[in-house]
Amino acid sequence: MASKNTWAPLEAYWSADDLVRRRNRLIKEVEQCYQRAHPSGSGPSRSEVQSWRESLYEVATTLVDSGLGQVWMFIEYRVDPGMSPIDVVLAGSHPVDGLSYAALELKQWGSAERPTASIPAGLCASCRSAGGSQLCRRCSIECVYAPFYQKHKKHPAIQVRDNLIALKKHHSMFDDRYINLVGAAYLHNLKGQDDQWISLVAPCPGIPTFTARHPNDLREFLTSNFSPTSGAKAAQALLERRRSNLPITSELGAVVNGHTRFSLVENQLRAVTSVMESVRTAAPSGAKKVFVVSGRAGTGKSLVALTLLGKALESRYKVRYVSGGIASRETFKRATIGQRHAFTTLNNIADNMTADEQDLILCDEAHRLTERPMRGSFSVRPGETSVAVVVTRARVPVFFIDGDQRLFADEVWSPEVLKREIQSLGAEVVPITLDRPLRAVGSATYDTWIQRFLAGDPVPWNADADSDPEPFELYYANSAAQMEAFLRSKEESGASARISAGLCWNWTDDTGTFPDVTPDPDWARPWNAGDNHKTPGVPKRRYWATEAGGFGQIGCVHTAQGLEYEWGGVIMGPDLTLDGRTWRVHREHVRSKASRIRNDRELLRAICNAYGVLMTRSIRGTVLYSVDPATRQLFADLGLSKI
Repeated sequence: MASKNTWAPLEAYWSADDLVRRRNRLIKEVEQCYQRAHPSGSGPSRSEVQSWRESLYEVATTLVDSGLGQVWMFIEYRVDPGMSPIDVVLAGSHPVDGLSYAALELKQWGSAERPTASIPAGLCASCRSAGGSQLCRRCSIECVYAPFYQKHKKHPAIQVRDNLIALKKHHSMFDDRYINLVGAAYLHNLKGQDDQWISLVAPCPGIPTFTARHPNDLREFLTSNFSPTSGAKAAQALLERRRSNLPITSELGAVVNGHTRFSLVENQLRAVTSVMESVRTAAPSGAKKVFVVSGRAGTGKSLVALTLLGKALESRYKVRYVSGGIASRETFKRATIGQRHAFTTLNNIADNMTADEQDLILCDEAHRLTERPMRGSFSVRPGETSVAVVVTRARVPVFFIDGDQRLFADEVWSPEVLKREIQSLGAEVVPITLDRPLRAVGSATYDTWIQRFLAGDPVPWNADADSDPEPFELYYANSAAQMEAFLRSKEESGASARISAGLCWNWTDDTGTFPDVTPDPDWARPWNAGDNHKTPGVPKRRYWATEAGGFGQIGCVHTAQGLEYEWGGVIMGPDLTLDGRTWRVHREHVRSKASRIRNDRELLRAICNAYGVLMTRSIRGTVLYSVDPATRQLFADLGLSKI
């Protein structure tokens, strides 16, 4: 049964053939599925059951009569608690090639009248205040007067559009442009001649509305999008490739053990397949292949690395996971019960492993490696480079890198330098680029916005486009206190939330209690604690991003990089301010190893990269605050909503 306040997915799905042959029995099963999924275990209403008996049977018989009985039907389909249920999702094979899906909105309406300004119920505020004199363009197209409700309702095509957006948001497979996804509304009781106008209005181009008076139109729609072959593969994909909006750390054990709601698409899948094929090759010919998997923040580099770790462990290969980031490596290690031996340090590999001893070494966050392995914060090992240690000790070495996340002078491995080093070792570089964001609800819009913003070429934030509303939420605050109050409400509602800041204030205390971070005169908070403190309720530095209690301290790039949380706030300090539309870095406010970078242009790059890291940790939404008034004004000018 679902938890007390949350809907669970309603797992009710059969082929059209089954629904026609076993109609009465399967409707009972739909009722039982509904009750199990309901937050309080309540059953459906009588009208809902009657709707299923009539509407589902109409669609199922139409499919069967069209020779499409092997198309699968998902009933009251809902993946996420915040997603409205879709009456029916059809899953099958496309007549040409590939998988095909359709979202259907079913209405039992027996009549449908054109919208009228004389009846204000259900119209927008503007039309209601007009006093029945006229309709706005939107209401005239997007509304239908339903006499049985005695008010206006949304045109069914509007609901279909929203359902298609929800499917794309919650399923990674629809990121694939070769998978067919369409939608339609079907009013199977609407027969009157005067009611047919509803199918001639198209508030959402490309989303048709069918009625009982023209049954052949629905058949043509179905046969043009589905073939008679089995839809079992499409049904299985719909169940398996649900996109999780949870932080990866919430399912680390499942990822490594191969049981997870996270799914890989396109080049993520290619990376896993290609690396595992190379691991399975006993004696490869030619130069050793070294995979270099590159991608911006949130494109799934760590997810691919952990998936590969799980597959290699399952097949009993000798595999080790290392990382340039201590916080992410230790967080992953702690969460992966039973497989912690696979996580190690670069020094351990260098000191204790011989050439090709490991079948696979996965080097995550390679952009954070120093030129040679470090024995501490300041002591560098002589001899081999960090890259050489990984390349020589593994039959199949894999590096995961993002050049835009290099922050400090000693982080020398850009993607280009890394590839040259691999080639100098006599190995072949196998490049794979991850170009599709998974974090930030899969929002390519947010990823592009951040890149342009920090490059000094900002673009407006258009979050409310009617045709394809932006799923990621972006705000700005006029004070750190406003930011904190907003994010605290998210934390108290059960979501994970953190505030991070640029390294512009001294870290004088490692207990997580002294208010070092002072962006505003009346607001100050402590930095994240160190790893050796003993303050009750305060997580150690490496677990700040993921352990309860982290919201009370301010994180930095050292504790946030490589990790994620649902909601994030970023405080931009006095180290980076606007001069017109140009970013200016202020060296006197830089309190990090970045201050060792002597070239001003390189320092600006590093500081912008650092803020880029902090701004790309969030899954659901980000709040930005800058101590610089000009930057806050830019947020407003670009269309960000103020909290």
